[in-house]
Amino acid sequence: MDFAVPQTPKLLAMVSHGDEQAELPLLLRVCAALVGFGYTVTVLDGSVLETTDNPGLEQLLNFTFTQSTGTEAPSWSILPAGLGLQSLAAAHRHGGPGLGDCGSFFPLESVVIIYANAHSLTPLIKGSQTRPLLAMSAAKTSLLTTYLALKRLLLKAKVEPTIVNMVDPSKPAQAHSTTPTSLSDCAKYFLNYDVFPIHITAPMGDERPSPSIERLALGLLENAMSLETGWAYAPPQQNRQSFSSLAASGRH
Repeated sequence: MDFAVPQTPKLLAMVSHGDEQAELPLLLRVCAALVGFGYTVTVLDGSVLETTDNPGLEQLLNFTFTQSTGTEAPSWSILPAGLGLQSLAAAHRHGGPGLGDCGSFFPLESVVIIYANAHSLTPLIKGSQTRPLLAMSAAKTSLLTTYLALKRLLLKAKVEPTIVNMVDPSKPAQAHSTTPTSLSDCAKYFLNYDVFPIHITAPMGDERPSPSIERLALGLLENAMSLETGWAYAPPQQNRQSFSSLAASGRH
């Protein structure tokens, strides 16, 4: 099934809050669903720092690295982005270009997904229409970390996430367990916010995306941010500061 490819890349976001057993399988299936719809996808992994041997977003911003082009380019890929996301947030705070100006760095992609913690995402998507994906599970710490991420997104980023409760297929009754209810109670009491999680059975092995995950992916696209091509920094030349050095003073 092919959908119309957007003229500029669309940005989605997924929150990393320490529940990788819920987050990563869902992220991979969302990517697979988007590829199945005919989109080309790049994930910017904010949990991994770029290095010389493993370049990513930071090197793209400094024009010292380019992704594969042509027929050899994969339908979806993952780039380390921990430093690059920090640079973008710092530059934007000081009046420089922001995430929404990065479309020119992804000429072949139709969808770009940021996977990062709520602290890193906040300055990048603040006040946007993006509804970052926030996955939770019945893991012991998932309720607390999901709540803390939800609190930051609502109060600091001013965005509402799409909350997904990943249900263990061996425990179908988990969909009606106390975990989503407890999150709803906490959010209502402390944040005056109503939580309506989407219940999705956690994928097993290499199975294809389920219809519920396909519907989720399409729903995320409806609220995606467009990445425009208004990048203001030229490729570095001799005696010219790189984008990272200009942004470094604003990092924290």
